[in-house]
Amino acid sequence: MKLVGIVGSLRKESYNRKLLNTVKSLLPEGVDLIDLDYTDVPVFNQDTEFPTPDSVVRVREAIKEADGVLFFVPEYNQGIPGALKNVIDWISRPVNFETMEKVLVGKPAGLMGATVGVSGTITPQENLRSYLTYMNVHVMPQPRATISGVQHKVNEAGELELDDITLGFVRQTAEAFVEFAKKVNQLEQI
Repeated sequence: MKLVGIVGSLRKESYNRKLLNTVKSLLPEGVDLIDLDYTDVPVFNQDTEFPTPDSVVRVREAIKEADGVLFFVPEYNQGIPGALKNVIDWISRPVNFETMEKVLVGKPAGLMGATVGVSGTITPQENLRSYLTYMNVHVMPQPRATISGVQHKVNEAGELELDDITLGFVRQTAEAFVEFAKKVNQLEQI
């Protein structure tokens, strides 16, 4: 099984990228989680939509080939970051207008996030859930890992170091998403 992870923050040392790496280590054998780099995706502009920029084609292909998408959502002013919204705007558009193929339609998606604030990213996760649901993406309803005060959960080596309860919740969410993605993909094949 191949999953794509989309981290909402472009920062190299993003707490949510550290969360993605933690999830990667918790997934069952045979499940791959790829950290999708979209730093080179330009700001969406219909005037430059076709021919589609190579960076957008690469991102769309990665999502198309994936069995599911895990979004790692930071909180920027109680919403999702502009960079994340921008890449979603690109990947929500038709690949071409003859087939109207959209790479996110029918995909299973999961949400989790970490923030320095106290909300644990629940508000931006709800924002993102709204966007994805509108685009006919199958968003796993629960569980959703929400980590607050993440700056206090990083060790001296710069790695995420979660307490047993939080780590258990992250593991539960990751494992539930693998099962959810399997079921959605089986249904999509019927």
